[in-house]
Amino acid sequence: MRNLKAIKLLPVLMTLSILAIAAFQYYWLQKAYEREERTLDMRTNFIFRETIRAMQASKLKIAPFGDSSRPQRMLIHTERPRDRSMSPDQKIEGFLDVVLNKMKDSSRNTVASSRNNGDSLRLMNRAFPGRRDRMLQFLFDLDSLQDSIKVRELDSAYAKRLEEQNIDISFSISRVETHETKEPVFNEVTLGFRNPITYRLDLEDKNSFVFKRIAIPILFSVFLVAFTALSFSLLYRNLLRQNRLSEIKNEFISNITHELKTPIATVSVAIEALRSFNANLDPQRTKEYLDISANELQRLSLLVDKVLKLSMFEKREIDLQYEPLDMKNLVDEVIASLRLQFEKHHAQVNTSFTGDTSLEADRLHLVSVIFNLLDNAIKYSPDAPRINVNVTGSGNRVNLVIEDSGIGIPEEYRGRIFEKFFRVPTGNLHNAKGYGLGLSYVAHVINRHKGTINVESIPGDGSKFIISLPKHVS
Repeated sequence: MRNLKAIKLLPVLMTLSILAIAAFQYYWLQKAYEREERTLDMRTNFIFRETIRAMQASKLKIAPFGDSSRPQRMLIHTERPRDRSMSPDQKIEGFLDVVLNKMKDSSRNTVASSRNNGDSLRLMNRAFPGRRDRMLQFLFDLDSLQDSIKVRELDSAYAKRLEEQNIDISFSISRVETHETKEPVFNEVTLGFRNPITYRLDLEDKNSFVFKRIAIPILFSVFLVAFTALSFSLLYRNLLRQNRLSEIKNEFISNITHELKTPIATVSVAIEALRSFNANLDPQRTKEYLDISANELQRLSLLVDKVLKLSMFEKREIDLQYEPLDMKNLVDEVIASLRLQFEKHHAQVNTSFTGDTSLEADRLHLVSVIFNLLDNAIKYSPDAPRINVNVTGSGNRVNLVIEDSGIGIPEEYRGRIFEKFFRVPTGNLHNAKGYGLGLSYVAHVINRHKGTINVESIPGDGSKFIISLPKHVS
């Protein structure tokens, strides 16, 4: 009883365990998704800014400043000469280059702050006396470069940079209106001072890209949860099966113990009667007691033989002795041996034979198969059984069909009747005594002969067992 309660509690515990594993896997995948999404945003935004810097650098090259009396201008070069010795004018050029690198990718807030606050200009004026006007002229002229960066060119250059970094994702770049924000917007780059221009990067189908990046963890998580669920399901199914087998085994032991005690007690009583009541002086009574003892011992022998044969079949310790046989002769032989039982139960047996019914098979076990099926047809028929036996030879197979008019087999039990120890509940039917071994033994014999056995049954209208055996076993 305790084991049954524990088994009934197992599905709840297993379900909770599976849900806990699934929840942990979901949390882990969610964190992995967020991590990959942040990494993607950081990389693409950084490459976006670097692309704009590179395009500015390719379009803007600053020529060395000459005499202060000479008007200053910006030149577009492919390279700027480098010299270890730097003149004062070149120092100013380097300073402005640093200012450019600091300012050209700044946010709108930084641009506004630099525009509204004159401290930087005053600092530059004190650091470089007499050159304030020229630096202001440079910064104002710098605005003229912003329109030279076209969205189409930026799109092409950015796509190339992404390809170099093995980032396959769709995107769009657009020019948007510049707004002042308190928080930095990392996918926007603002250029210019007087007339700032803002470029915005938008990633398309980001979810698909991130899911591809974490595809292996997702598959692993799904496999882990499915494998765990399948393992728990198989474990629970095996536990139920083991519990059912334990119950059947206990029932079998109880039944077979009773059946073993009955013939032993009967024989013991008969022997005691022969000893105590001088039965040897009465030949008729002596014969009666001996017949009772012989019948009981024969029943005991058949029971032990059935159990041993089934055990040997399951362990594959028995070798079938194939020999040429005729199924018609075997059926006639078994029917003749059961003649007294048929008469006792007023059974009507009809036989029909068609075609060549010869085959190669083990005589002893095939006779036992026919005997078990006919014996069941008698036991599971309430009164006056009607039994039809048809043997047909067709091609390279011999078919045996045994049909009765008994109580039938309910559909829910039909797939289990060939299991060891299984018995279909029969209520109070007096004749239905057994141990759940007969049909299991039949199925083993047919399978060893490489044949098939099927059952058709309608509850209350009888059962039909259909056996098909090859004529020659290779």
